[in-house]
Amino acid sequence: MPSIFGKAYNFQISIFMKIRFTVLIFLVLLCTTVQSATPPFFRLESSTNIWAYGNRDSFLNGIVQRTVLEQLDSIYKKTPNTYEFHYSKETNSLKVFIHCSLDFYSVTNGKLIKEYLFQNRGYTCGSSLFLKEGNYYLLGGKGFWTNHIDLLRFDSPAGSWEFTQTKNQALDYFPIGVFQTDNGITALFGDYINPRIPRVEKELQGFFLDWEQKKWLPIKFETRGLDLSEIVTTNPSYFLETQDYGLLVSNTQLPNLGWNIWVLVEKASGKLFLYEGPKSNDAMNSPYREVLGNKIVYFDYDEGSNTEGKEVTIDLEEIWKNSKEIGKINYQERPIKQGSFSEKYLIPLLISGFILLLLALGGWRYAKLHKKRAKVAVEETDDTSLVAKLLAYDGQKLSTEEFDRVLGIDEITNFDSKRIKRARLIKGINLKYEEEQGRFLISRIKNPEDKRFVFYKISF
Repeated sequence: MPSIFGKAYNFQISIFMKIRFTVLIFLVLLCTTVQSATPPFFRLESSTNIWAYGNRDSFLNGIVQRTVLEQLDSIYKKTPNTYEFHYSKETNSLKVFIHCSLDFYSVTNGKLIKEYLFQNRGYTCGSSLFLKEGNYYLLGGKGFWTNHIDLLRFDSPAGSWEFTQTKNQALDYFPIGVFQTDNGITALFGDYINPRIPRVEKELQGFFLDWEQKKWLPIKFETRGLDLSEIVTTNPSYFLETQDYGLLVSNTQLPNLGWNIWVLVEKASGKLFLYEGPKSNDAMNSPYREVLGNKIVYFDYDEGSNTEGKEVTIDLEEIWKNSKEIGKINYQERPIKQGSFSEKYLIPLLISGFILLLLALGGWRYAKLHKKRAKVAVEETDDTSLVAKLLAYDGQKLSTEEFDRVLGIDEITNFDSKRIKRARLIKGINLKYEEEQGRFLISRIKNPEDKRFVFYKISF
């Protein structure tokens, strides 16, 4: 017969097991709640007509049907544009933003309903669309005359985009990409462009928009053994955002870095990870890009690629598991002083005017200098003449040497200088052609016989 002490001991064990079981259940429920607090991430980006290259009937697990894309194609037939779809699982709503315009649609029962009630174009090429606190916002963009990082909120009752004031906003600035967290928006690297001043500069780090204060603060990339700022600002680069990560891709063409580099940004912590496995930059030239949670799906039609004509999935969870930590984004606390209007523009303009007056008194010296500067400007920035030259090579694949001759840079002897000049010309021509035609004019194709080398295909 068991003693009273044995019964007491068994009772204590029973109570302990029940308490432990209850705590376990509580922790499971807590983890599930925290995980579900992160909204699912569904994005689709494509352009007029080219989405059909993949021969798909729907995207985003059936959320975006082919018929919706065909409706958009009929609307933007004469002015091809990039379509950006956002699906919110919480509200079961599907929205479409049309780049290089302010057009904004809802999709209901497979039909487009235009919410933006006005007719405006320009200003928003490359803008970032996001949903925060029940409102849709646009951040940044490129227009006909300048870059900007303006914040616009969509006012549904008015059917228009309303400007939202932010403090310490950088002027003429447009990042290569942004990502959103609970605390705000991080803008990465980018350019300052304003031909009126004129101004063409690189942003070597980036900025953070503190959402609560609506105030911009500087950030700094701190990395070990890798000058990320130098790599991104001197080579063709782009940024893709998923639910929990950002993927920074730069086409360095440097063998010691694997020709391309992939740097993963852990959005919540700002930590940076370098992926050293197989990689490419083919997603940038895809006719469409889907984002489902932390997976990026694109169609590879890069001739000579191992995955040519197939869909490719990049799982950033798996990429993160196979990457090494190399640093972090350091969020600063004090803003960078932008300067008053007189400091930034009026004084430099007065000085420039005085210099021009002195040059005018010089007569023939001014005329000679002006003629020389005009010639240099045409050689550096006249994309129209280069496009006219490229027309003769429509549909052809040019070697690097042939392509350099067409661009007029074949006589540059320094390899790095020539590579940087080539990359900038390609970027400028493609950006201008994309604004007018909705797609790139020049694409890089790997040499099937030697993957270290590429061809340049011209496609009007």
